[in-house]
Amino acid sequence: MILRRLSKHMGEQNWLAVGLDFFIVVLGVFIGIQLGNWNDARTSDAAYEAALERYRAEIAVNLETLKASQADTLARLQDVGRAIDQLSACDTGPEARATINQGINKAMGTGGLSIRRQALDELTSSPALLAEQDEAARQRFGETAHIIGVFLREADYAERLPLDKRLQDNPVIEVGPLARRDVTYYGADYSRRDRRLQLAVPVNEACLNDGLIKDLYSWERWQAALPAIAEIVRARLEEDLAWLSENS
Repeated sequence: MILRRLSKHMGEQNWLAVGLDFFIVVLGVFIGIQLGNWNDARTSDAAYEAALERYRAEIAVNLETLKASQADTLARLQDVGRAIDQLSACDTGPEARATINQGINKAMGTGGLSIRRQALDELTSSPALLAEQDEAARQRFGETAHIIGVFLREADYAERLPLDKRLQDNPVIEVGPLARRDVTYYGADYSRRDRRLQLAVPVNEACLNDGLIKDLYSWERWQAALPAIAEIVRARLEEDLAWLSENS
C-alpha cells in the first residue's frame, strides 16, 4: 500500500508527499527492528533466568548428596579404623574378631563423589548464556567449574586406588557364608545377598600379618580424603548460592 502511494507521488512529482512516505517506510522498518531486538532481549533474559534457576536447584540437590556422602564415608572410616586399631594392638578380646571382620568388609568397597553438573556446565559453555553474564558472573561460574573439576578428579583417585589391592587375596582372610546386605545407593535399593569376608586365623595370628594392616591403612588413607573434598565442594556451592541471592 505505502509503496503504491510512493510510486504515485513520485510520478506526480509531489516531493513533499514522497518525503513523508519515505519517512514512514524508514520509521516502520526502524520500529520493527527495535521490536525484534526488544523481543530477542526479553527471550535471552528469560532463558538466562531459567538457567540460573536450574543451577539453584542443582546446588540444592548436590548439597544433600554431599551431606549423605560425607556421613557414609565417615561411618566406613570409623569401622575400618577400629579394625586397624584392634590389629595394631593385637587385641584378642571377645569383640576383637567381629570388629576386624566388620572393618575388612567395609574396606571391600569404596565411597566416591558423584554430583550433578549439567546446569553449571550450561552456564559456562553456552554462548547465549555467556553473553548474558557480566564479568563477575563469568568469573564466578568459571571458577566454580574449575574447583569442582579439580576436586572430583581427586575424589576419583580416592575411590579407585584402594581397590587396586584385593583383601581376599591375603591368606589370613577367607570367604564366609552368604549374608544379606541392605544397601541404598543414590536413593535406589541396592540390597542383595553376598558372601562376607572373615578372618581365617585367630586374631593373635592375623595381627602379625603386616600386609593386612597396611592394606587397611592404604584404604583408610585414600578414603579419608573424601570428607575433606566434599567439604570444599560444599562450601563453594554454598558461596554460589549466596552470590546468586545477592545478585539476582
